[in-house]
Amino acid sequence: MDLNSVDVVILTWNDEPSMLDTAIRSALGSVGVEVSVHVVDNGSEPAPLLAEDLQTDPRVRLIRSERNLGVARGRNLGIASGHNPYVLLLDSDAELRPDCARRLLDAVRTPVPGDVSFSAPVYAGQRPEESAGMAPTLRLKMARALNLRGDYQPVAVDGEPTWEIDFAIGACQLFERSAWESIGGIDETYFYGPEDVDFCLRLKKSGRRLVQVAGAECVHPPRRRHKNLLTVRGAQHGVAVARHLWRHRGGV
Repeated sequence: MDLNSVDVVILTWNDEPSMLDTAIRSALGSVGVEVSVHVVDNGSEPAPLLAEDLQTDPRVRLIRSERNLGVARGRNLGIASGHNPYVLLLDSDAELRPDCARRLLDAVRTPVPGDVSFSAPVYAGQRPEESAGMAPTLRLKMARALNLRGDYQPVAVDGEPTWEIDFAIGACQLFERSAWESIGGIDETYFYGPEDVDFCLRLKKSGRRLVQVAGAECVHPPRRRHKNLLTVRGAQHGVAVARHLWRHRGGV
């Protein structure tokens, strides 16, 4: 088993080809790790056409679904298609810095294998608490839904290379494949959010440790359009959040 090997799973749905290509190339450009990229197309119309060099790159695999399976099921499909001991989930509009994957992997493998099972980056131009932190409360989730705040409860410690978190957003997450298997994967009853937070909290409840890494940087623009509760997608997201908060009402 190569402990430097990572399966990068990128989920796409009706994305701009250039944006998707950028995400793939950023993963392939990772230094200090060996990557296999699994692109899961969630029923895009038309089907995505990767750049010619990416189509022929043996490290890239395109998995096509004829319909939109939702985020959780689509990501599980991509994870299951790989075999490496570590998995990195990457949004199609995100871009890894060259050393990001290695830094995330180092955090999971240190200090004791199996001690830390999950790591997340700090996004370029953003504070750590904008993408990770303690488990969000009902009050905080409502404030975010109403666009009254854009961050979570901070846990970062100045000067420390890593710090423990309850969760991190799913735009970039690295974790042990065995951890994903141990809790039955990402919960597919979630279609679009907050399956990423639920996954983290279930890992935490299973005894796993999760950390955010100061030196690991990923580019990902903050997107909050779906938080508008007056849209159909916003209302659907609100229902999913309410269900999530009820599930985890006892805390982590």
